[in-house]
Amino acid sequence: MRFRLTTVLAFGLATAAWGQQSAPPQAKAADSGPSLAATMQFIQEKLGQTGKIAWIETIAKRPGMIIRFPVTPADAMADPASCSLYTTATVETTVELPKGTTLKSGANADDLHTQIVETSTTSFKQIEKITVEKLQDLRNAQYAGAGHPDLVVDVAPPLFAVKLWASTAVFTGHTTTTKGSQAPVEKDTAEKTSDFVLPDEETANRVAKAMSHAMELCGGGPKKELF
Repeated sequence: MRFRLTTVLAFGLATAAWGQQSAPPQAKAADSGPSLAATMQFIQEKLGQTGKIAWIETIAKRPGMIIRFPVTPADAMADPASCSLYTTATVETTVELPKGTTLKSGANADDLHTQIVETSTTSFKQIEKITVEKLQDLRNAQYAGAGHPDLVVDVAPPLFAVKLWASTAVFTGHTTTTKGSQAPVEKDTAEKTSDFVLPDEETANRVAKAMSHAMELCGGGPKKELF
């Protein structure tokens, strides 16, 4: 599983971000359905059961190049008392160039491999919308958002993502990125979206349903105008 993939481009230019813990919100009573504790436990178990998830990306305009993304989740803990989800994961990005490709002067083959260790705290009170998308559609939207709509990618095998949305950059966190043999780079980030990659559509839909229920119980959802 991929806890939250934000972006990037080829040649190991990958970035990631995580949600930030907010002050513990007051959970509201549900009219029906599982309790908040049971819902959070379900989310924790489903995210923890996915194990290592891997996929490859190919780009139509860059024939022969393959980008590999193995993701290893280290921990997932959902806390009903604070309405928060805590996650960590290690994301590897390896670029395989077409045969016969020569690296530019000064470039190192080690730079084609990047490791990102991500930590995150997501408050269900801050989430405003939750959707399920094909990872391929999500990745193409990310390329387009990064100014590269021409780089249309194909993702294999087909995977799905549960995407969390907010109107402001409430999904913040910390990453440690190591590119090749270079020194690790620490970075704090803030985004308006966050996503969890899951192995199949059924699992993604079940996790999205549970997260939507947790969001409602914790007082999240669309922002309402007072007047």
